Amino acid sequence: MPNKVHSLSCGYALPTLCTSNVVQHLRKMPIIRNSSQRSKTLIEFYTDLKDEGNEYYKRAGALMLQWIDKINQELLDTDVWGLTSHDHLILQNKDDYSSTAWVVLCATIDEYHIEYLLPKDDQPWENAYVKGATKSLNEAVEMVKIAIRSSEGWKEPKE
Repeated sequence: MPNKVHSLSCGYALPTLCTSNVVQHLRKMPIIRNSSQRSKTLIEFYTDLKDEGNEYYKRAGALMLQWIDKINQELLDTDVWGLTSHDHLILQNKDDYSSTAWVVLCATIDEYHIEYLLPKDDQPWENAYVKGATKSLNEAVEMVKIAIRSSEGWKEPKE
């Protein structure tokens, strides 16, 4: 069988013979860094943030790394792209930096903050977001799942 090359939506060229294995690997890490920010992975970005001298960013970066790791373990079948803006992680339903910021994640020294865009029919004003916070990592991951479903930004979220 010839070794054809296919291009994935994330921009990587893959030989046909290994495409299913690589896609399966990518499925186990659902937050894919937006292609407009390819200079660093999300892990590298938040590791750098954590390694800065400022105590706030050290702790916030460490929480974001834990959160991303836990999300990647639990959201196995929903396509999510991540775009960073300062220390915030914007979750989008497609690989386009200008697409809607459906869910926004941010950690502080000891707390996880999440917000999601209300569906158009439920918005009391344009671009209304629901905001919440928790100190529990498990609860923060559950809040991400709720936000993905409730924002209606993903057609059929699996989780």
